[in-house]
Amino acid sequence: APERNSHCVPPTMPAMAGLALRRLRQPRLGPAVGALLAAAALAAVACTAFVVAGVGGGAALRGRRQRPPNPVARHAWGDDVKFLDATIESNVEAGEGLRLITVQVPQAVSDAFKTPGQYVQAKAQPDAKASYYSVASAPGKTGSMEFLIKQAENNAWFTSLSRGDSTLLSEAMGKGYNMACDSWTAAEVSQVGLFATGTGIAPMRSAIESGVFRGKATRLYLGARTEAALGFADSFEAWRKDGIEVVPVLSNGAGSWSGRRGWIQDALKEDEERGEGFVLPTRHGALICGQKEMVAAVRAVLAEVGVPEDRTLLNF
Repeated sequence: APERNSHCVPPTMPAMAGLALRRLRQPRLGPAVGALLAAAALAAVACTAFVVAGVGGGAALRGRRQRPPNPVARHAWGDDVKFLDATIESNVEAGEGLRLITVQVPQAVSDAFKTPGQYVQAKAQPDAKASYYSVASAPGKTGSMEFLIKQAENNAWFTSLSRGDSTLLSEAMGKGYNMACDSWTAAEVSQVGLFATGTGIAPMRSAIESGVFRGKATRLYLGARTEAALGFADSFEAWRKDGIEVVPVLSNGAGSWSGRRGWIQDALKEDEERGEGFVLPTRHGALICGQKEMVAAVRAVLAEVGVPEDRTLLNF
């Protein structure tokens, strides 16, 4: 979509064209005056058309356009997104191919982070395309935010940053996991299933460490390719002490792996078919983050045991 440039069209041009055309209809004008006004009308219309064409994609005009010093991008849902300067505090390995990046953020960024599952937009330069990252730290902490990012070619600009380097972040945005929604409130949800794969553990960690599950029976199914690729594995023991049951599931576990294998939706189904009784349909709610195929499969299993879809929450 073109950038919004309402200032590109001089407001006087359409007015001049309209005035000229109206006067052409007045019979008292002489031929010379009429011809002069007609020329003005055509010039105004031509100027307006030229400027509008430049907004839509005129190469010459775009090449000369100066970007504002404080960049504003178009958010996917139509909102304006302001990017603010932020500074890398640390960047450490958090698993095979994973980086845990802590960023010192302006207060405007952290103040908007109120619900686990929210995300920010990030980019290296004002004219770069923004990427989306879920916040891995708990809401309510001012000064810094944490992000778990899988290393890839398209995010190397971020995963390669070091302490003191600068980046651009938006305020925290998105609905996050609305655990105060009508469906959870009406069911008085007291039992929660968490389902995540890969870096989908980031918003789950945010929720767990916010303390929102205290007093609720909670089980985390976490999928990864290998044991080394399990994000936040060093936190599992602390989570278990807080009452969170952690069930890692590997799709490509080594011979020494003694835990669950396969896919998390299959592990959930196996547990329910064995009659372990974790899912109490009338009081159960779920948080899900991962590939759309996994989301659909987990929702299908939960639906089979009587958990409605409106109690299975997504963070987007």
